[in-house]
Amino acid sequence: MDLKAAVTQKADEVHRLGLAQTRAAIRAAIAGRDKRCPPLADVRELTVDGAAGPLAGRLYRPLDAADGGPALVFIHGGGFVIGDLDTNDAFCRRLAAGAKVTVIAVTYRLAPEAKFPAQLDDAMAAVRWVIDHAASLGVRPDGLALSGDSAGAYLAIAVTASLNTERPGTVGSQILVYPLMHIDDAIWSTTVFQDSRIVGRAAVAYIRSQLHEGDLFAPSLLDQDMPRPPPTLIVTGGQLDPVRPDAKRYGEKIAAMGTRLVTREFPLLPHGWANMTHASSIARKAVTETAELAGALIRGEDAP
Repeated sequence: MDLKAAVTQKADEVHRLGLAQTRAAIRAAIAGRDKRCPPLADVRELTVDGAAGPLAGRLYRPLDAADGGPALVFIHGGGFVIGDLDTNDAFCRRLAAGAKVTVIAVTYRLAPEAKFPAQLDDAMAAVRWVIDHAASLGVRPDGLALSGDSAGAYLAIAVTASLNTERPGTVGSQILVYPLMHIDDAIWSTTVFQDSRIVGRAAVAYIRSQLHEGDLFAPSLLDQDMPRPPPTLIVTGGQLDPVRPDAKRYGEKIAAMGTRLVTREFPLLPHGWANMTHASSIARKAVTETAELAGALIRGEDAP
């Protein structure tokens, strides 16, 4: 091995060690910290088919949930690099209880160990697995709600478009929590002085470095030619949420296509507030409102 290759290999080993420590630190800071989650009828560990092998999943059934009712499939965020079932456990518990809908959380392979489109392939496979196993899960196989926060919302939007192109009505609604719409530096660089976009630009630069390899890259969802999305809820933070401007653009785009759109902005909250319920009463109220709005949208009711 020549010197350059040896240095590159060592740098990669150091980075991956640091990333593993960062993942562990974030997990320790969030997972299991919310001690006031509402009671549920059932929380069950699942093994879900991914595109390249089994993945972890988790089912959250609310109290008094009707068998064969609608399901919400949740895909966690974390910039495609961090996050798992436990980092989003409190949010999923509160989402299931507040929406009164069974939530099925799924995972995917993370970067840099798996490059794009592994994350999208896994999300697609996981949702197909939920549809195929709907009867044993006690949910309806059609009219799914797809949800995610940040990068998870990116995957939810992309999976919805693909499945509804194949079979209209497969996904009946989208619940998007501060959705990451793109990691295109050409867009981020023009808006660095708006909101907290300068921080967002640095974050997405890191995401790109971990996610992409060769000619495969995650395309901007703002520029994709997609079918009209199903009814959609978009919730964001305020000025400390760098994806807020893009989420607004996406909402305007799909509303112009005729999609029923419900939006909420929580001005005092930053990006990532859905995982802050252990520390912030404002975040808890925002999650409760998000869950109630999601449940109404899924059932075709007026927003509360």
